[in-house]
Amino acid sequence: MSNELSIIEKIKDIVLNVDPASIVKDAQSMGINVSEAADFARQAHNYIHIERLSEKYAAMTAKLCAASGFTSGVGGVTTTLVLAGADIANMAAQLYRLNQKLALLNGFDPENELHNERAQAIFMAALGIDATAQAGIRAIVTKAATENFAKRGPASTPVIRLVMEIAKILGVKLTKAQAGKLIPFVGGFVGGGVNYIFAKSMTKKMMSDYKSDYFDRWQLQANNAEAL
Repeated sequence: MSNELSIIEKIKDIVLNVDPASIVKDAQSMGINVSEAADFARQAHNYIHIERLSEKYAAMTAKLCAASGFTSGVGGVTTTLVLAGADIANMAAQLYRLNQKLALLNGFDPENELHNERAQAIFMAALGIDATAQAGIRAIVTKAATENFAKRGPASTPVIRLVMEIAKILGVKLTKAQAGKLIPFVGGFVGGGVNYIFAKSMTKKMMSDYKSDYFDRWQLQANNAEAL
């Protein structure tokens, strides 16, 4: 139970501390003229810079996932058994944190429920989860979060529950690929490499979907303006 609580706390620390102001500051350093997160929705002419910053965040995330995989596999069976759960949870959390950053960069309002649902859909789609399965996950998350909140449990926040469910899916997807982690030292490179390749693939899909969504909204706004 204590191990589960430490994993939950790690997830919390990663995914609940994305500061919109820091994203704005990073964007300004890229030459994007924004003063608050809401300004990203009006930066179609600067989207190449948004892409550059997105790629920078994605590269950082892939490296963090790789480092976690290396640490959990470097000692072979010993470290894999002890750290495997933390590695997968960290990977799920890091990828979700990136999703939050990409959502902000693409003009999503974190206070808007519809925007949050769309951002979560993009995140789960990047994992290969179809719409039906996504609905099932949301139902599980809502039920578990409600029950935990009533009990004042450690995972009452829906986002935490979502990341925990995603971690389960990642565990299933990566278990066979990470079998080589059981070999001491070599396992570190296997774990790091598998995590890195998976993270790169997923981040590429997320960035592509966010870009499509951004310009779909931009085109809709342009058409509405012309109609007026």
